[in-house]
Amino acid sequence: MDFEARLASIGQVANQKDKIKGYQDLLASILQDSATDESQQAATRQQLEKFITAATEESVGLVVSRQALSDFTTAVDATSSLSTENKKEVYKHALDKVQGRVVSFEEQVSAIRTHLATIYEDEEDWAEAAQVLMGIPLDSGHRIIPNEYKVGVYIRIVRLLLEDDEAISAEAYLNRASVLMRDTKDLSLQLTFKLSQARISDFKNKFLEASSRYHEISYIQDVDYDERMHILSASVVCAVLAPAGPQRSRMLATLYKDDRSQRLPHFSILEKMYLDRVLRSNEVSEFAGTLKQHQLALLPDNTTVLDRAVIEHNLLSASKIYNNISFEELGALLGVTPEQAEARASKMMGEGRMSGSIDQIERLIFFDRTHGAQLRLGAGAKGGAGSKGGAGGSGSGAGGSSGGAINTMDDEEDQDVNGHEAPMLSTLWDASIQDLCGHVEELVGIIGAKYPEYVASKIAL
Repeated sequence: MDFEARLASIGQVANQKDKIKGYQDLLASILQDSATDESQQAATRQQLEKFITAATEESVGLVVSRQALSDFTTAVDATSSLSTENKKEVYKHALDKVQGRVVSFEEQVSAIRTHLATIYEDEEDWAEAAQVLMGIPLDSGHRIIPNEYKVGVYIRIVRLLLEDDEAISAEAYLNRASVLMRDTKDLSLQLTFKLSQARISDFKNKFLEASSRYHEISYIQDVDYDERMHILSASVVCAVLAPAGPQRSRMLATLYKDDRSQRLPHFSILEKMYLDRVLRSNEVSEFAGTLKQHQLALLPDNTTVLDRAVIEHNLLSASKIYNNISFEELGALLGVTPEQAEARASKMMGEGRMSGSIDQIERLIFFDRTHGAQLRLGAGAKGGAGSKGGAGGSGSGAGGSSGGAINTMDDEEDQDVNGHEAPMLSTLWDASIQDLCGHVEELVGIIGAKYPEYVASKIAL
């Protein structure tokens, strides 16, 4: 008996149990022969499509149709007789056939969509895989769906959308998952949820928040060591890209003091930012080569996030070297026009990320170094960059060439030549002493790690 005749005869069987058995036997016979060439593959696919069309007819009965569709889904996923492309086509055909009766086949549709999404994911077609999973009925009242299953689907959609750089859509599904996370005991889902939160913050340019989330995840021992180091590296990158200010200084301090950071490729730029040293263009270019596409996106002023971060960092570094500086000299230091330098300084002062004032008549920017010292103490940063080699040296050179536009500290006066109140020397002195003690403590720690016996003998003395 040929295929068409067998299919017709099964449809005439009245007993549901015998009909289910008939469909199972027919399905097994379709997939039992290994199809090697394209013509055999096409014939097998056509038979499967006819099988689904017949088995899901309303006249067959819901119980039989459900079982036949479940058997079909499992058999197609397990078979090697069909190519990936043909599997994809028969799954799509099955979804089309039950489209008008999804409520009756919710469980079967969910299974088919899960397998189909896996095929698209293997092909790295992230958008199509996410779209397929979005069609899984999760809010129906016709069956009880465990919360962990819902969370698993939502998190998978989020992950696929992030791979396709669709952060806005991903956040919407992450919010759905967050409502159900409190009832989820699966550690893998919890970890993926936290990582997705960090990645969405990263995509939305909330780099300080992303850095904090990445750093928290990097301590979870259930994660593979190499993956933890990769996540820690992502935390460092986000901290570097974050807007300059006391909050970023605290995050940089946390990362710099993490012993694992010294093994990261970005440690040198982390160290310079932590120590408030001016970043050079070659260092910035090398770092930019490691960034992801969304981290290089242009801002409204036609600069990148990295450009903004570096300009603000160098501006903050300058505020700890100089009492005041002209627009022209600051622009030359930052590599921007004097007007852009003034605008950036004004923005940072307005947002409370840097303290000082701007004299537009004299075209000078005055920095409140007392406030800067307090921020460094509060953030645990090293500060005092003005007293160290390269940064301080470049500042002095700039001052010499500007004909007195840059004024250094006069320790014997309470005010500078423009009448601005000078910072209290005792506060700066205390900050410098704490900086020095911190450096000494770090050096002792490094020596102790490398020569523990030598340090132990000295301590014993």
